[in-house]
Amino acid sequence: MSLDFSPLSSGWLDNPAAVRAVIATDGIKPVSDHLKSKRARPTRTDLTLYLGKVFGDQWYMHQGLCGACVSFSVALACDTLAAIASVESRDKVQPGRTDPMTLYAGSRVEIGGNSLPYHGTYVAWTVKYAKDYGTVIQAKYPEIDLSKYDANVCCGAMSSRGVPTGIKSLARKRQVKSYAQVRTFEEVALAIESGYPVVISSNQGFDRRRDADGFAPATQVWGHCFAALGVRHDRPGVLMANSWGAYYTGGPKGMSPATKWVDRDTVNRMLAQGDSFAIADLKGWNEKTLSLTKLNF
Repeated sequence: MSLDFSPLSSGWLDNPAAVRAVIATDGIKPVSDHLKSKRARPTRTDLTLYLGKVFGDQWYMHQGLCGACVSFSVALACDTLAAIASVESRDKVQPGRTDPMTLYAGSRVEIGGNSLPYHGTYVAWTVKYAKDYGTVIQAKYPEIDLSKYDANVCCGAMSSRGVPTGIKSLARKRQVKSYAQVRTFEEVALAIESGYPVVISSNQGFDRRRDADGFAPATQVWGHCFAALGVRHDRPGVLMANSWGAYYTGGPKGMSPATKWVDRDTVNRMLAQGDSFAIADLKGWNEKTLSLTKLNF
């Protein structure tokens, strides 16, 4: 199977009406309705430290020749929640990585009714699938081998046939509790500082070269999705993880090649497109203790 993919092909699809329909159906509220931070605000919060602690420095993955950035970002957000729970509960058993392929197929078929004739999906459909149907870890199952990501499987037959019945049964044991729309930089900060990752999508593209502080300039236009895993207020911005492996160059020593900082104004423009959500873990919207985050540096 030959897949046609380039950075300019749409992995995230811009459809405000589809997003509004999900929000109306599920009664989705903004994240500020769930979280009211009363703590002194840290200068920086970095949730990728949990990913590194649990999964190693190369915690990032690559979507390959498939426009699956949305499912990868939602999967990474789920991994972040699992890593935080593992570390903060002092449970040293490494949780498995969330499978992005079933999220991709489930969003398109179980939620979207197989109505998309091309690659890609919406964040709203994907987080709704994760809440309504659940997620599974990367492993070999009787019906399908999900132990290793394969772009040909992700954008292959399953993306139009839907998730196998047995997998859906297992996924119910690992459902997302809730999700909330994120509309502003301040709401991104509120979510991340409370221990909840945010999935951000837009038509904004970026240069792969980062400046000395790790910020990548906003350039070009393409439909793409990122997992937002950090926030800073010294130079206001959001830390976004890509799904293209070790993609970025430059920036501070030791910064992950899968991440970049995005300035506040650009973040607000991206969020204005409407299809960005924070996800809650199995305990809902509680304010977490984040012992690993780099605060006030």
